[in-house]
Amino acid sequence: MKKISWFWVSICSLFIIIVFVSWQQFGKLTPSADILTEKEAQKLVQERYQGKVSLIKFDSQQYHIELEKMDRLYAIKLDAESGKVLSFAETSSRTSTPPPTPTPPLKVELTEEEIKKIVLSAVNGSLVSLEKVVNNQETTYKAIVNEIEKQTTIIVDAVSGTILSSTSTVINQPPKRLAEPETVQIARTQVEGEVDDIWLETVNDQTYYFVKIETNDDREATVQIHAITGEVVSVTWDDHESDRKDKDDD
Repeated sequence: MKKISWFWVSICSLFIIIVFVSWQQFGKLTPSADILTEKEAQKLVQERYQGKVSLIKFDSQQYHIELEKMDRLYAIKLDAESGKVLSFAETSSRTSTPPPTPTPPLKVELTEEEIKKIVLSAVNGSLVSLEKVVNNQETTYKAIVNEIEKQTTIIVDAVSGTILSSTSTVINQPPKRLAEPETVQIARTQVEGEVDDIWLETVNDQTYYFVKIETNDDREATVQIHAITGEVVSVTWDDHESDRKDKDDD
């Protein structure tokens, strides 16, 4: 009987040991009623560190927690039974890196030949000058075009070819000289007769017509007329008429 009793005692002791070891190894894989629940652990950490729990998991009687605070991440190990923080370490910063500033597209300027075509398609005339102008990193072309009676200044964007402005001014034409028929008509208002000769002379930088007219009574007069204005400056009679009168008196 004693042998049997010791046998069962040994069996019971071994069973108790096995149950204890199994509980130590496997019984604590999940939280029991004696330790903090997941919600309690989360609330404890958030209130203590004023952050937000983004990840929590239970392992080996510990809660492994990831906490976000001020754009930073922290890894926390919390004892599930006592609520004691076993470790606290910053893992990384969540500060977002600003996206790189996009590089503006490269501005390709038109060639001078392309600018000339744009200018001459807008204004029918002859190109006098074409000047490249750079102002505040903006490039334009200034073109001057002569037309029949006016001069036009055009500003063209060097990249887009857009005409930014166009201004015209009247070209001062040199005054026209009287034609000979007009001059003859003016001279005949002063002296009636047949035009014998007509010529131009410049006196003190002024140009004049000289019209020689022979009258019906064989006299000759020279009418001086301004070649631009048509003003009659003088009428001069030849001296041979007075010489003839002197002979008649003799």
